[in-house]
Amino acid sequence: MAENRTTAQDTLDPREAAKRQREKLLILGVTVLVVLTTYFEVRLSNLSNRLPFVNSIFFFGLINFNVILLMVLVGLVFRNIGKLFLERRRKILGSRLKAKLVIAFLSFTIIPTVILFLISSLYINASFDKWFSLKVQNTLQATLDITQTYYKNMNRIAQHMASQFSGELREKYGQDKFRPRALKSYVQHNVELPTVDGIEVYTDPLDERVVASTHVENGATVTDPESALPRLPLDVLTKAFAGETVSLVQHMAGSDLIRAVAPIMDRRSGKVYGAVAVTFIIPVSIVNKVDEISSVFQDYRDVNPLKYPMKSTYFIILIMMTLLIIFVSIWIGIYIARELTVPLERLVQATQRIRGGNLDFEVINPGNDEIATLTGSFNDMTAELKRHRVELEATNRALAEKRAYVEAILNNVAGGVISVESNGTIATVNASAAKLLGQASEQLVDRNIAEVFDAATSPLPALFADSVKRAEQGLMTPLRRQFAHGGSQGADSGEEASSELMATATPFGGGIVFVIDDMSNISKAQREAAWREVARRIAHEIKNPLTPIKLSAQRLQKKFASHHSAEAAIFRECTDTIIKNVDELKDMVNEFSEFARFPSANPSPQKLNEALREVVVLYEEAHRSVNFIFQPESRLPLVDVDRDQLKRVVINLLDNAVAALQNGVGSKLPPPKIIKVRTHFNELLRIAAIEIEDNGPGMTDTVRSRLFEPYFSTKTNGTGLGLAIVKRIISDHQGFIRVTSAPGEGTKFTIELPVNLPVNLSDKEFSDVTGKEGSWPELYS
Repeated sequence: MAENRTTAQDTLDPREAAKRQREKLLILGVTVLVVLTTYFEVRLSNLSNRLPFVNSIFFFGLINFNVILLMVLVGLVFRNIGKLFLERRRKILGSRLKAKLVIAFLSFTIIPTVILFLISSLYINASFDKWFSLKVQNTLQATLDITQTYYKNMNRIAQHMASQFSGELREKYGQDKFRPRALKSYVQHNVELPTVDGIEVYTDPLDERVVASTHVENGATVTDPESALPRLPLDVLTKAFAGETVSLVQHMAGSDLIRAVAPIMDRRSGKVYGAVAVTFIIPVSIVNKVDEISSVFQDYRDVNPLKYPMKSTYFIILIMMTLLIIFVSIWIGIYIARELTVPLERLVQATQRIRGGNLDFEVINPGNDEIATLTGSFNDMTAELKRHRVELEATNRALAEKRAYVEAILNNVAGGVISVESNGTIATVNASAAKLLGQASEQLVDRNIAEVFDAATSPLPALFADSVKRAEQGLMTPLRRQFAHGGSQGADSGEEASSELMATATPFGGGIVFVIDDMSNISKAQREAAWREVARRIAHEIKNPLTPIKLSAQRLQKKFASHHSAEAAIFRECTDTIIKNVDELKDMVNEFSEFARFPSANPSPQKLNEALREVVVLYEEAHRSVNFIFQPESRLPLVDVDRDQLKRVVINLLDNAVAALQNGVGSKLPPPKIIKVRTHFNELLRIAAIEIEDNGPGMTDTVRSRLFEPYFSTKTNGTGLGLAIVKRIISDHQGFIRVTSAPGEGTKFTIELPVNLPVNLSDKEFSDVTGKEGSWPELYS
């Protein structure tokens, strides 16, 4: 058993171990995040002059994240401090030693940490005031204004030169002389001027242009008649030909082109018949300087709002470092104290596990001091407790098995058994009791008997109260009650079930046990026996006077047969009526006699299909308005029955079926009136079944429940003994008969007879059983 025991050294408290592991991972994660965010913030602050403004969003995000980390660190510091003081206040073992060690470590670290924090704060303030001063901002703004003024002046010069060239072209070349070939020499001559880098003349916004430009090649200015200057945009040319002077700045191969276009119009008509464009090329070096100045100023403007967030970030970093040092100091103090107090903590936690019911462990202490001795004694005590618990569990299992065995017996006994605790709570209900009471066991168990059963309709609550009072008085004899209820039989047949209830108190106040016996079948048997006795006496008292009455009536008829007067006819009619009614009384008396002293059955192996076919053929001839359908089972074996009695059963059932079709509500039945006779064989249960079914009007539940009672009949001239005799015959053959019917759905009688003959017989065995020569296949119809 020792090898299955866990040790308290590693698994004493899994929740505490997991909690400590989470704390370590949290500390490590926060430290790594602090280092990474600090690195990124310092990196962003160094690159702030080259980052666009949109990156400030990321910067602010890092600041917010640093604030969250700061809050986490503050929470961890205060959590450990609070935990330490809470442990001390609760006088937890080792809390005083932990507090002393933490205070000692804090004393060594908090003073130099605070001094370092103050010096660093002063340095950060001075640096930020210098970097973000007003003097630096004004200098950058003035530099940017100079570059913008330079571009504006070049734009005005370009417009002026374009207007000047427009006037010269108008004076020198009128509208009639304004041809590209004539203009080419003028353009090439004027482009050589030192102030112009390119001249273009347009005769139409969509036509070819006359262009010339200069560029520097090997340190010398070279005129390029086939200039690579880009053509002016169509919208600009459209405005120029509309009479406007337009200027624009274009970018080409790293340089900026300052271009202006002026219209050439006729003085007299005012019609624009051309346009001249002047281009100044800003060198790449100047463009780069201008871009750099603009970029530096824009970066400064983007970074300037981040002055205080960046300063706050550095302060947050300092605070985090300070708190991290304090936290590490507290954690080291707690860790050392924990290492010193761990043996005692293991014993304390072990006692808590014992209180929780866990005995499958062992406290490990590698030392050899007094605490190790205490730990050894503690382990011995735990092992002894575990041994006693195992013995107790074995005893409980044995009791549970015994209880399950008793419950299995109770669930398979025919009588109902209900056990009720002394406070009225129902403890157990077997299947028979639930069936007799017509309720599911789940609806009864763990409920109070007064809630489940109504005292006005059920004797159980009153009988329980009486039994409890008798038990308190020391009277342990059982109490008995007879009661009627709509139990299993009543639910199925519409008839109330009759049961006997016995209540017995268990010793030592354990409760009351109810035993319910179903008396319905016994009551029916008693009523049937009483009816048989009545029938016997009626037959005896009535049969003797009938014969003299009939003989006297016949003698009177014979004596006055020669008279032919009207009185003689009336006399004849009256004596015929007396004779006829005497015969009917004799038939009734004979039925009473048969019911009272029914002859015992004389069974022998018979072919059911053959016997049934004989009866069905007779009825087909006698009742041609009814469609008889006979469906025999082809593999039906021989059955031990009294052939004459079986035919009488079938005749009685067919008479009832025909009467139901013709006399019940025959006028409302659909034309074909059908009676089906079927046979079946259940080889597994070894039962031969006969079904007689009609499509007549059916019957109600009340009629169906009393169908087999003696002297109960729905016919006006019936004796009510036919179906009682049928049931008697089937019972004598160890069989069962049941009826299924509902109003408007017809009626079906099912007869089940046991097949006691073996399924497979040799020829000799067949001859011994049947007394006939033949083979086994002849057993089947």
